[in-house]
Amino acid sequence: MISPFKVLFIGPATSAKGEPPAIDLQSRAIRHAGGTVVRYEGRDTAQLAQALRDVDVAMLQGHGFDNAVFAQMGLHGRCKGLVSFGHGFDHLDIEAATRNGVVLANTASFGTEEVSNHTMMHFLVLSRKFVLHDKLVRSGVWTRTNLAPMGHVLGQVFGIVGLGDIGRAVARKAKAFGLQVIAYDPYVASWDALEHGVEMVPSLEDLCRRSDYISVHIYLNPETRHLISRPQFAVMKPSAYLINCARGGVVDEAALIEALQQKRLAGAGLDVFEKEPVDPANPLLKMDNVSLTNHYASYSEVAWERAQTQLGEEAVRIAAGMWPMSLINPDVRHVVPPRSAARSWEVYARELSAGGHR
Repeated sequence: MISPFKVLFIGPATSAKGEPPAIDLQSRAIRHAGGTVVRYEGRDTAQLAQALRDVDVAMLQGHGFDNAVFAQMGLHGRCKGLVSFGHGFDHLDIEAATRNGVVLANTASFGTEEVSNHTMMHFLVLSRKFVLHDKLVRSGVWTRTNLAPMGHVLGQVFGIVGLGDIGRAVARKAKAFGLQVIAYDPYVASWDALEHGVEMVPSLEDLCRRSDYISVHIYLNPETRHLISRPQFAVMKPSAYLINCARGGVVDEAALIEALQQKRLAGAGLDVFEKEPVDPANPLLKMDNVSLTNHYASYSEVAWERAQTQLGEEAVRIAAGMWPMSLINPDVRHVVPPRSAARSWEVYARELSAGGHR
């Protein structure tokens, strides 16, 4: 059982219909734990800071958060944590949050199946030169002169950059196509990768040299910005393809365009761009060897509902003195008082019910 607590929902002021969006899913776990949710409708830093003084945790949907208010949270205020919707957290100042003792979480894992499926869709589209041949057929051209070169897939090397939840799901699906899966992730032990049938390589360059397909599944932060750039394209096979369903800034887009124009790369599959919405003048939009989607890899109705619900679950954990399941600033452990380990929501919800909460 936990004491009554209050959560601030920071999100869009209106829905597509011009009304305040429903937050039933985000509030479900909070209500079950005996907490209440209030909306933030302010427009400036002072209003946001004032709203945070009266709550224990905040939930963020969208990018409408002023990182300056971290100085009034955590060690310096009632609000101890912030749960951000989605996987990416490049819109948050992780260093400032950690320095001020603010526990940060996201809703990682909600779209693991969707993003990995989307990745494999781009892989198949590229491997079969679908973009070009779909265009030819639609324009009335029936020809087989543009087939070669085309990989056999079976036995080819599929390289994964980042072996987290999504990277492992991609590995599982790539192996089903008979691909040899290798990965580069300096934060994953080789024996853990072995459990998933993945060979870890010691450097990003090794992965780039060996791979026929390279798929990126990492967060965007100062360490990973432009992780894939000219030095990496220089060592890739001319027959290789790059797939990015992570964040646009992980790939140096200018270097990618240059490599494609100079035919030092066979093609690319992109769900994300450095500038979104993508510039209509972007050369990538006119390339027949590039498959493009508009940053929707993580979406399905099931995944979206799960992410909304997970916002509330993580907020409850923080309010209850637990660590969140998806802690995104682990260094905060050295700054704040000890917390108990996170428990699965199914288990914790039963405990709350047994204690009289509804």
